[in-house]
Amino acid sequence: MKHIAVLTVAFLLTATPVLAKPDNDPGYKIMHDYVLTLPKVKAYDTAYAALTTAAKADPSLKADLVAASAEQDPTVADTIDKMTKHPRLYAFFQKQGLSKMEASLLPIILMDACMGVQYPAVATTMANMVAPGQIAFCRSNGAVLQTMSFLAKR
Repeated sequence: MKHIAVLTVAFLLTATPVLAKPDNDPGYKIMHDYVLTLPKVKAYDTAYAALTTAAKADPSLKADLVAASAEQDPTVADTIDKMTKHPRLYAFFQKQGLSKMEASLLPIILMDACMGVQYPAVATTMANMVAPGQIAFCRSNGAVLQTMSFLAKR
């Protein structure tokens, strides 16, 4: 699963890796309970592609994207709140029908779940934030996930 290594591109919107967040973050339940679906992942991919294309042409949008990526978010709630702080970024995801939670957490949830496929021992240590269904989603959709622009190597 080559896409595991390149999932970090999606972290432009989520500056602090999940594993650095406090162990007792109540937001982990949100992540654990989220059901990954191809329509949602494809919607994220469409939004991400539109955002990165627009940011190349609009220096102020690019600056907003850079500012968002530089912010520290010590909790899952802070990560989600990033979409409130950066409405121009969120607009791309909202247009695709994604919630603020999905816009900010979907790539993290996907990365964690797909890491669980490649490294089952890690999945055990992340059981409070990664559900077996999410791991199964990555396992069964690996080929499709490799076609997503937000997972493409930059």
